[in-house]
Amino acid sequence: MASHINFSLLLLAVLGISMTIMFSIPVAKADLELKETKISVYFHDHFSNSSTPNATDVIVTGFSGKTWVYNQFGTVFVMDDLVTEGPEPTSPTVGRLQGTYITTSLDGLRIGTSFSLVFTNKAYNGSTIQIVGNVNQLDPVEEYGVASGTGKFRYAKGYAIFEIISFDPATVYTVLRLNASILHY
Repeated sequence: MASHINFSLLLLAVLGISMTIMFSIPVAKADLELKETKISVYFHDHFSNSSTPNATDVIVTGFSGKTWVYNQFGTVFVMDDLVTEGPEPTSPTVGRLQGTYITTSLDGLRIGTSFSLVFTNKAYNGSTIQIVGNVNQLDPVEEYGVASGTGKFRYAKGYAIFEIISFDPATVYTVLRLNASILHY
C-alpha cells in the first residue's frame, strides 16, 4: 500500500510541475491587445428566383407544394455578392459576401442568416468575418452580429449594419451599405 501512495504522490508532483511549466509560458503582449476595425463597404445584390445569368442571390429550395418566394416560411437562399469600396459596381473590389439565408418565421417577415465577408483586397486579402443573425427582412436597416473571423480578424466579434442604398424593382438589383465595427486581436 505504501508503494501505491508513493507512486501517486510522484505522479501528482510530475503533473504539477508539468502544469506549472505549461501555464507559465509567456504570451507576446502584442497578441493580447484588442483592436477595433471599422469597415464601410457596399455589396451588390442581383436577386433572381430563376437562373438569370447575372444572379448573385437565388432561391435554392423550399417546401414541396409551396411557392418558393422571399416571404414563404422555409425558403432557402444562397448568395455570392460583389463587395466594393463605393456604391458603384465599378468601384475598387473589396471582396465577396457569400452565404445563406432562410425565411424562418411563419409570417414570412424574418430571415435567419449566415454570411461570410471574404476579403480579396490588398489590406485584408484572405481574411474573413462571419456575420450571423435573425432580422426582419423588410426593414430598410438590419443589424447582425459578427461572430468570428479568420486571418487578420481572428477571434472577431462585433456588429454589422446593412442599409439599403438603392433598389431597382425592374431588375431586382439592390445596393446595400455594410457598416461593421469589429473587435479582434
